[in-house]
Amino acid sequence: MNTKPAPTRARLKPEERRAQPIGIGLRLLTARPLHEMSVDEVAAEAAISRGLLFHYFPAKRDYCVAVVRAGGCRLLLHAAAPEEGTPEERVRGIVDGFVSFVRRRKDDCVAVVRAAAGGDELVLEVFEGNRRVLADRVSRAAGIHAPTPLHRLAARGWLAMMEEMAVGSTADVIAKDDLVDLLVSSLEQVMEQFASGRH
Repeated sequence: MNTKPAPTRARLKPEERRAQPIGIGLRLLTARPLHEMSVDEVAAEAAISRGLLFHYFPAKRDYCVAVVRAGGCRLLLHAAAPEEGTPEERVRGIVDGFVSFVRRRKDDCVAVVRAAAGGDELVLEVFEGNRRVLADRVSRAAGIHAPTPLHRLAARGWLAMMEEMAVGSTADVIAKDDLVDLLVSSLEQVMEQFASGRH
């Protein structure tokens, strides 16, 4: 009788094996709070042992931090300014990338924000670090290369508005391009006020 050999599981490189449970965690995060995520469930879905999962992430907290960091990195990858262009064009590149990503991956974005609000200091530190990177990126794109603390505060406040509008709006409320126009214009107004001293 002819019997087919059992399929062999493809061997992954260590960095691929480490990335696999992070991707699973990002997906699971959309359905439950971070602290309720089961490392046993993650390990089973990744087809690895619990021991191997803890080889890559020494504790559940390390794993949770890695998941939130990965979610933030995905957003930062898309919310990037073009290398060339006017300040308005460079800011528009960031805003368009941010809004497009959030509208495509709304559940993921909401889950990462919710995880940061869960109270773990390390998770919050990663989330806040991503916000600082994005605020500085926006300031540089707008032509402010030595932002003052007030500039940074304004940029973070504007980012909070952008995040809320990107998450809360849908295409039937406002088209993506119109939302991008609105956000770019609002940042210009805020930064002009600080540049002219009207604050």
